[in-house]
Amino acid sequence: MDMLTALAISVAILLTVWAKVSAMTGMAWFVGAIGWACYSAAGGKMGGLTKAIAAGVAGMIWVGVAEITLLMTGHPEWEWLALGVVAFLVVIEAKLPLLSFIPAGLCGIAVIGAGGPVGVFDLVTNIKLGFAFVFGAVVGFIAEWAGGMLTKKA
Repeated sequence: MDMLTALAISVAILLTVWAKVSAMTGMAWFVGAIGWACYSAAGGKMGGLTKAIAAGVAGMIWVGVAEITLLMTGHPEWEWLALGVVAFLVVIEAKLPLLSFIPAGLCGIAVIGAGGPVGVFDLVTNIKLGFAFVFGAVVGFIAEWAGGMLTKKA
């Protein structure tokens, strides 16, 4: 079987399982798909996994800090400005090899930032979103491995 067909089979099966497990655990399956996409876009394998997770989680942390700062200063209406600062940080931190996959950082910003300044205080939801992103990247790694196993000759 060729690699693309094998990968399609493993992705279809694992995404189906991931969607079911996510529903049972209260995680957002689509955030996992974002983590998975970041893993694939970062080049896959262990390098893509570490870069996607590290940069994505860093983006989540940066936006969380920014949103809390806005609320502490009493200016949630300045979110647009804070997001510009956070985007700058995500891009500038790409000078570090581990944080060099900028799209994952931007996706991390979007995942947590979607809740707005007040949403940052929903710690349980934000932790679930972070785990969903990370687990999605890991499931992408597993899908790539499974696709590789399906292409091996007996």
